[in-house]
Amino acid sequence: MSILKKLEKVLDDRLRGIFASQQEGGREAIELYRDALNQVAARATVGSRGDRVLPFNRIRIELHADSDERRAVLEALFEPIQMREDIRAGLLEERISTPEQLILQVEYPADAAVEMRLLFEKGGAAPKLEPAPMAPLRLAVLEGVAAGGDLLLQGNVVNVGRSKDVIDTMGRIVRRNQLCFPEDLNPELNSTVSRAHATLRCNPTEGEWRVFDDGSSMGTAVFRDGVRIEVPAHASRGVGLRAGDELYFGSVRVRVETT
Repeated sequence: MSILKKLEKVLDDRLRGIFASQQEGGREAIELYRDALNQVAARATVGSRGDRVLPFNRIRIELHADSDERRAVLEALFEPIQMREDIRAGLLEERISTPEQLILQVEYPADAAVEMRLLFEKGGAAPKLEPAPMAPLRLAVLEGVAAGGDLLLQGNVVNVGRSKDVIDTMGRIVRRNQLCFPEDLNPELNSTVSRAHATLRCNPTEGEWRVFDDGSSMGTAVFRDGVRIEVPAHASRGVGLRAGDELYFGSVRVRVETT
């Protein structure tokens, strides 16, 4: 029985939505991801009480990337935070118990001899995680005109849209955009930004920012190492950000920079 029995469509839609339709290597990377989840499920054993358990609390995945473009594709899929959630969800569907603290590492060794290798280990309790120090980031506007110019990423949530305030049909403010691109400042580009276009969220424990598309008309994408990564609308996964990424909100373009 497949680990993805009921997650199949959800997983396919989410993973395939990450890449533009013609993304080179995207399909093969998705199949690798699915294979990794199935390999984890295959390592389940029967416990002392007759139940199925995963007897390992540490999983290390080694991936072969022969170019920056290939690594960008793999990193967009094999994100440890989301993959750990997918592993837990898949094992739960198969009624396999997982360790309370499951440690997942994804590595790209330069001397990797095979496309993918999974290593399973047993270890002591995972160390208590402290919030990771985060380098201050800002969004530098490259194309389009933002009210107030560049934006320093602060707090836990930054909303992106066409106007500062989003008003409902009764005249109430339902959302406030910290980064906004008023149409009158640049009609050609700023008009491609939706009123409630995207959201950036901070995960201080993991030390990262992620971008999520809020159902925009013209879409959101990350351009990294020559690869365009689509941000699926209303998806819980989003895309992790790093310094040097370029973000497209419709036709508006910004760059993630360290301060």
